[in-house]
Amino acid sequence: MIITKIALSYHQIPLKHPFVTALRRVETVEFLRIHIYTDNGEIGIGEAPPTKAITGETIESITNTIERKITPKLLGLTIQEAIKFIYRCKEKQTSALAAVDIALYDLLPSINKQKASSLKTAITISLDKPEIMAIRSQEALKAGLDILKVKVGAKDSQDFARIKTICEVAGNAKILLDANQAWSIYEALTIIEKIQDYNITLIEQPLIAHDLKGMAELTCKSTIPILADESAFNLDEVKKVLKMKSANMINIKLMKCGGISKAREIIEYCEAKNIICMMGSMLEGPHSIKAAALLAMEYPQTVKYIDLDSPLLYKESANSIIHFKNNELSL
Repeated sequence: MIITKIALSYHQIPLKHPFVTALRRVETVEFLRIHIYTDNGEIGIGEAPPTKAITGETIESITNTIERKITPKLLGLTIQEAIKFIYRCKEKQTSALAAVDIALYDLLPSINKQKASSLKTAITISLDKPEIMAIRSQEALKAGLDILKVKVGAKDSQDFARIKTICEVAGNAKILLDANQAWSIYEALTIIEKIQDYNITLIEQPLIAHDLKGMAELTCKSTIPILADESAFNLDEVKKVLKMKSANMINIKLMKCGGISKAREIIEYCEAKNIICMMGSMLEGPHSIKAAALLAMEYPQTVKYIDLDSPLLYKESANSIIHFKNNELSL
């Protein structure tokens, strides 16, 4: 197959409720969808959201990168040649690279033949007042969603109240805390001491991303496992985090690392080190969520946590490419 044309289109999907973290507030998922056309009539689809607070990218920067820097290099290449080009590309717009990479992998005959039937994803409980977060948690539990990813990190001294209130209504549900870099080490240790007897599975990115020494100190002292997210975009950063013992686990996102090839490289490195991973996501469209799910299904022994809940947050159904029964995602 030879690449003959690449086209972009802009899409929006309204959310049921605002998605709020310590870093941002979003009411509508927006993303660019890329179509890669080949000489035999096949079409590969990929997607990328603009997550400026995390990757620094906007709709405009993703568009410019794909149209001006990537498309001219890919036209006329085979799919395998194009995948190698994206893997070696030094472009810093990682979501743009991921969108192209996803579309290229979508053109491979083997990519949709994954045997695993489903994954259990967490559902995000957005940052809000403790009582509202408790209500959202109860709604999720009633809908059969028993893995709660609870956003914390507001600068209002109510994070312990948020966690306590949710734990009181959560029963046996798994609770994953995500501070999105908002805590100081003192705040983190103080909260961990208060919640160590609660049913908390892990704490994601409690400190600012570049503070690996602080993350290492916290990981050493914490009675709850620490998951690195923004501290670990790519394989080099993952290696550094693990060498410094700055986290117990790694959150892998296609939009952070630049696509399927690079994400697989991180997973296999972690697998060799017996490091548990989460397959995470930004607020994304259904095709990029599908790609992440397929990759997670390849590595069930290493990818133990799944955070691919964007379609559950949409106001309307994603479409037929992703199916949910409670929190079980299938393709």
